[in-house]
Amino acid sequence: MIDAHVYSVPLDLHAETPLVRDEGAVLAALHRHPEGPDALALSLPEAIAESMDRAGIDRSVLVSLPWTSLDLCRRNNDHVLAAAAGSDRFLAVCSVQALDSGWRTEVDRAREAGAVGIKINTGWQGGALDSSTTHDLARYVAESGLFLMTHVDHAFRASDTGPSGLYGLASACPGTRIVAAHLGGLLGLYTHHPPVAEALANVWFDTAVSSTLEMVRYYAQAGLGDRLLFGSDFPFNHSHSQAQVMAGLKALDLPQTALDGIMENNFLGLVERQRGRS
Repeated sequence: MIDAHVYSVPLDLHAETPLVRDEGAVLAALHRHPEGPDALALSLPEAIAESMDRAGIDRSVLVSLPWTSLDLCRRNNDHVLAAAAGSDRFLAVCSVQALDSGWRTEVDRAREAGAVGIKINTGWQGGALDSSTTHDLARYVAESGLFLMTHVDHAFRASDTGPSGLYGLASACPGTRIVAAHLGGLLGLYTHHPPVAEALANVWFDTAVSSTLEMVRYYAQAGLGDRLLFGSDFPFNHSHSQAQVMAGLKALDLPQTALDGIMENNFLGLVERQRGRS
């Protein structure tokens, strides 16, 4: 069992320090959210390991928060890389700020330290998902043998980080393996339309939609069962629980082969494809 989308934040970034106060999106979503302090406490590796034990999860992919400041990205990256180093329970996905000219150096450093992917959220960090800046980053991530994980908003939100942005990014960067969080804003449901199916050929979708898990069934019916990844968004999902997402997926009564793919095999296939290219 592999959870491909778990956030881990170092303890020194849990408080509203002067540096953190410049991070408007993080402050709103975590530090000043009514449940933020409790959720942040669950983001430490020890708490994540306890959650994994309760849910029966073998490995979690620890993701660094996509900070606006590249320096804070580095600090969070150091944290997830240290937790993953030599561990049989954790893997690391590091964040970068694509609007900072130092992002290439940080991608290189993350790769050399053992990261499997790079995370961005242009909704938090500025810019747009479908932009020349993001395209440059995506292509470099592919050349580095990593995958790009990106936040994708749902279609009912007005956002430069929505499904149309994912479509543009995937179309412009067909050689980049993209992990689209939150089922890619449901763009995958349009794979019945050949141009969309072609654009999404190298896109995987994680199940970080804890309040609408029924959508996973429709993705499987659309022929995307081999590109669905179990991702809980823990501890910042609605229930602050990995077990809730796993139970919800099992309750969909998908064929066992499809469930095995979502829970483990599809992620292993993604990483094997990286190793074959790098």
